[in-house]
Amino acid sequence: MRNRILTPTVLVFALLAGAVPAGAAVTLRGILGEDGPRTGWFERYQDSRQGPETTDRVLQTFKVGADGALDLTGISGDVRVTGGAGSEIRVEATKRVRHRSADQAKRLLADLRVEMTNVNGRVEVRTLYPRRGSYGERGISASVDYVVAVPAGASVAVKSISGDVVVSGVRGEVRAETVSGDVNVDSSTNVAVAKTVSGDVTARDIGGATTLVLGTVSGSVIASGLKVRALEAGSVSGNVRLSGMQVERVEARSVSGSIEFDAPLVKAGRYEFTTHSGNVRVVISGNTGFELDADTFSGSVRSDVPVTLRSVGRDTRDRRRATSNRTIQGSYGDASAILSVRSHSGSVVITKK
Repeated sequence: MRNRILTPTVLVFALLAGAVPAGAAVTLRGILGEDGPRTGWFERYQDSRQGPETTDRVLQTFKVGADGALDLTGISGDVRVTGGAGSEIRVEATKRVRHRSADQAKRLLADLRVEMTNVNGRVEVRTLYPRRGSYGERGISASVDYVVAVPAGASVAVKSISGDVVVSGVRGEVRAETVSGDVNVDSSTNVAVAKTVSGDVTARDIGGATTLVLGTVSGSVIASGLKVRALEAGSVSGNVRLSGMQVERVEARSVSGSIEFDAPLVKAGRYEFTTHSGNVRVVISGNTGFELDADTFSGSVRSDVPVTLRSVGRDTRDRRRATSNRTIQGSYGDASAILSVRSHSGSVVITKK
C-alpha cells in the first residue's frame, strides 16, 4: 500500500459513511507503507509517543455450504479475502493496539472486540471499538487486520475506512469498498463494485453479468482481462488505464488524469472516454468498425486509423472544424460500434495495433 495521509476531506467521507463509531480514532496503520526506511522511523515514533504494539489473534470457522456469504465491516486495518475449496468461512482477525501503559494496552486490547455471527450461512463480521473517553484520551491507537478464507462460490461484501482491501478467487458477487486505502480484486467472476476515496483500484481477470463499477477520487483505476457487459471507471485526480478486455459498453471519466484504452471493440458496443485536463489514447485491435466522434477544446486530435469524414452541414466554420486538428467526426469499416472521445485541454490519439 502506498503512503498517504488522512486528509480532512477523507475523514469527512468516513464520517458521512456512518461507519466510524463514536469511540473510534482512525490511526496511521494501513496508511504508511509496510516497508522501506520510513517504516522503521514511524514505528520508533509510535513507540515513543504511543507505546509498543500489543497484538491478539481471534480465529473462528463457520460452516456455510458451498455458496455462503461474507459481510465484513472494518474501520482501521487491512482486509484480505480469498476464495477456495470447501464449505467453510474461516476468519482470522489480528487486533493491534498501542499504549504507553502495559496495563492499559491489555485493557484496550480486550475492549477492542470482533463480533462474528452466522445466520443461515451468512457470516457477518463487525469491528467494535471502545467508547469515547474510556481511556482518558482524545483518540486511541487501535486496528484490526482480517485474513478470510471463503468457499469459491460465496458472495463477499467488504467495507472499510482505513486500510487496503484485497479479494481474490471468488465466484459469487463481490463488493469491495474502502475510504483510505487501495482496492485490489482479481480472478473473480462476478464483481459488482470496487471503490475507494483515497487510493488506487486494480481489477484483473474478473467478470460480471451486469455493470462493473470501478472508482476512486484520489488515485488511479487500472483494469485488465475483464469480461463484463458494461464498465464504469472513473477517477477525479488520477489516471484510468484499461486493457485486454471484452466489454460491450465502457464509460471512463477523469477530471485531471489521462485515459488509456487498449482492447478490441465489440459490434454494437458503445465506448465513451471523457477527461478535462488529461490526454486520451485509444488503441484498437480486431476488425470491428466504429463511428468516431473525437473532440478537444485546446489540445489536438489525431487518428492513425483511416476514418471517412462525415459531413457536418453547410456552414463553412463547421466544415473547417470537422477537418481541423481539434475534431474528427467520421466512420471506419462497418461503423457498428460507437466511439466518443472528449478532452477539454488534453490531446486525443486514436490508433490501431
